[in-house]
Amino acid sequence: MSTRALMIVAVLAALVAPAPAEAGPGRAARSTERPAVSAGAATVHARAGKKKKRKRARRPARRPARKARRAAGRGAMTSNMPEGWRWPPSAAMRTAGDACKARLDALGVVWKPAAAIERVVTPITVPSMTFGGVTIVSWFRKPPFVMDCHLALGLTTFGKDLYELGVREVTFSSIYRYTKVRVGGRTKNTLSRHALGLAIDVRSVTDADGRVAVVATDYKLDDPLLLRLEDFLNDAGGFRTVLTPKNDPISHHDHFHVEVKLEY
Repeated sequence: MSTRALMIVAVLAALVAPAPAEAGPGRAARSTERPAVSAGAATVHARAGKKKKRKRARRPARRPARKARRAAGRGAMTSNMPEGWRWPPSAAMRTAGDACKARLDALGVVWKPAAAIERVVTPITVPSMTFGGVTIVSWFRKPPFVMDCHLALGLTTFGKDLYELGVREVTFSSIYRYTKVRVGGRTKNTLSRHALGLAIDVRSVTDADGRVAVVATDYKLDDPLLLRLEDFLNDAGGFRTVLTPKNDPISHHDHFHVEVKLEY
């Protein structure tokens, strides 16, 4: 082939060959090669992988330990419960709750069922919060006040006796609260009967003349109304030993802790 013919073939081949792709404006040309990972980055990735493995290895060991602690706590918290108490409530406990509500009806107490609440067997509210002529008001909380039916029945049963003592109003700080027993400045690993809706903390009482006797300030002055109230609650037979500034000056220096007595 002549030199001229070779030149013509070369020009035709150049015209037919596809042009290389160009990167558009603001767009870098793609590369099929992966960027090289530096030694430092590789070390970081390796450490992160080890941490994840360590976390996965620890998780199975934590769960049984947590369950064991919870189970131990549940067992320890049954020591302060009423005789025959269990959770979930037994048939006998539910029957006793129904009998309590029937008794309130017979005594003319207007009550309402309350939503289920942890550890309270028969939760109710008493809208008037008046028991045997004595009105019970909150120190700072807003109604409604959930309690077990048996506390309402105890307050109703002995309310008329409190009225005869001269009590017209009782101010309380709490009825239901899910807490542990606290005496002598120490918290014990057992549930308080507040958690069962069976206890009330009395902060002050008001007499027929409107005089207010405050436990925190007047009990140490031997206020006669507070002393009569303490003696009555301890002797009435419907309540457990009342905790007061006298028998627990650290944890109960400012209130009377009153629990209704109950056995299932």
